[in-house]
Amino acid sequence: MDSELTAKAVVPARTSELPPGFCQMVDDLKSIVRGAHMRAQLKVNTEMLQMYWEIGRTILTRQRSEKWGTKVIDRISAELRTEFPNQRGFSRSNLKYMQQMARPWPDQLGQTACWTIAAVRSYP
Repeated sequence: MDSELTAKAVVPARTSELPPGFCQMVDDLKSIVRGAHMRAQLKVNTEMLQMYWEIGRTILTRQRSEKWGTKVIDRISAELRTEFPNQRGFSRSNLKYMQQMARPWPDQLGQTACWTIAAVRSYP
């Protein structure tokens, strides 16, 4: 599958005239593909932001009610990195950032906020 993603497209030789509007149709199809890629990227970013908020909120809630020390954050980091070795972002400092993100939004992080943050993050 990787070779499918990295292989260059081969344009067939022009053996006959193309129908009228062919180039415009291909441009339209390219726009459809680009739009789908952008929407998919925004959805992934939205889900990641939602996950970060949920992690931060969960840690904040438990820390407040159980009076955890900072060593617990280190342990959470180690546990998450062990369980998800191929996923980045579970360092001690990132967990602290997740808490900072959840602090201003104690209730569910709204879809609008996620989409706004996701759009800003994925904009070149």
